[in-house]
Amino acid sequence: MRRNRIYTDIELIGLHSAGRSFGYIGPKRIYLDFGIPGERISANEVRREGDYLRGSVCEVTSPVEGRQSPFCKHYGLCGGCEWQHMEYGEQLRWKRQLLINALSKYAIPATEIPLPLPSPEFINYRQKLEYSFSARRWYHEGEGRIEDPVRRQALGFHLINNPYKVLDIEECYLQPEPGRKIYEAVKEISFREGYSYFDPKEKTGFLQNLIIRVNRKGEAMVIIVFCEDNPLKIKKLLEFIKVSVPEIVSLWYTILPDIQQSWQDQELIPYTESQPYLEELANGLSFRMSPGSFYQPNPAQAENIFSSVRKLADLKGNETVYDLYSGIGTLGLSVAGKAKQVIGIEGSHSAVKDAEMNAKLNGFSNCYFVNGDVLGTFTSEFIEKHGKPDLVILDPPRSGTLIEIKKTILAASPQKIIYLSCNPLSLAFDLKMLTQGYEITYIQAFDQFPHTHHLETLVMLEGQT
Repeated sequence: MRRNRIYTDIELIGLHSAGRSFGYIGPKRIYLDFGIPGERISANEVRREGDYLRGSVCEVTSPVEGRQSPFCKHYGLCGGCEWQHMEYGEQLRWKRQLLINALSKYAIPATEIPLPLPSPEFINYRQKLEYSFSARRWYHEGEGRIEDPVRRQALGFHLINNPYKVLDIEECYLQPEPGRKIYEAVKEISFREGYSYFDPKEKTGFLQNLIIRVNRKGEAMVIIVFCEDNPLKIKKLLEFIKVSVPEIVSLWYTILPDIQQSWQDQELIPYTESQPYLEELANGLSFRMSPGSFYQPNPAQAENIFSSVRKLADLKGNETVYDLYSGIGTLGLSVAGKAKQVIGIEGSHSAVKDAEMNAKLNGFSNCYFVNGDVLGTFTSEFIEKHGKPDLVILDPPRSGTLIEIKKTILAASPQKIIYLSCNPLSLAFDLKMLTQGYEITYIQAFDQFPHTHHLETLVMLEGQT
């Protein structure tokens, strides 16, 4: 198909699980960025991808009432907030529909699904952002080419459909301050000193990634990933941003000469007397996280999730709780005050250390965290040793949990199962098996990512009597 051709009068009739609207060009289904079901649009950049077509909305000839003008100049390029063209209420309605679609696909019996709980904050809500340094900058329309080889480098996000190009981010509504101050300080010192940014094709460059975490007190943790081990240049950059942004309480770096590896698999080196953690407060509890550990990306909404888990658990003081994929202990510790014991299983060594510290920090002596793969650790022998669960909490990765783990949960027959998921499709797939003998008594989505299609869903299942 000719990519420069414009296809007109396409009716958008549905929404894909990845957040794209779809319609038809003749017999071919086309998935489109930046549309809303119910609209009639014109599309360009149309190309074949397997049995379907992909394209972008270039004109909306018949908009729905829920359409709005995007508020960020980078909308449509970086892909970070791909639903800015929807009013917030419209976003929530379509997120609910994505959850309904996923449950229907696997014939999951569920009561009427409420709208997702709105995010307490619609902009500047994210705790963590990861930027890419790139020698291959994407130029805005009308920007003109920048001749200076240093200043034409980009620090930002990858293009929505081009992983080799990075968009230099001049404004961003995702993270609160001092996130932007840190970004500007890194650019200032790197431009002034002429430091090279990573070139994904040539596999060269000095700087590769910038990771910024900001807690609700305005304190920051910063991790910088370098491709070259040059102590003098590294020290100059780190010292500059530390002095420039006093809100940085935890500063780390690592060397990643092999781009096939993840920075999280490398040794993270603290700079000078850096604090080894960032601390977040939620519902009266303190949670410390080391550089490689996970924390819910929207701290204000995370509080609502944690309090909902505690209320659903409704513990009386004599229950044994298993917390699978326990991370730094946020869910398990949220119920620990009313539990006999909490047993967490987590594959990340650093997260387990954080969880143990968090239990101690909050005065809980009834929590035990195990560093191990959930599949290999959560076995009938393990349960026999540590006690039968009255409640199982699980917060698995996007892919969901494994059949063997679900079998072990069902065989242990806890009174309740509380499942927190960031992927409606894998959630629905897992519920298909877990509802054999259990009934869904609660389901509520939480909007952790305004202006995107992502949502978090909390489900409780109780044994059928």
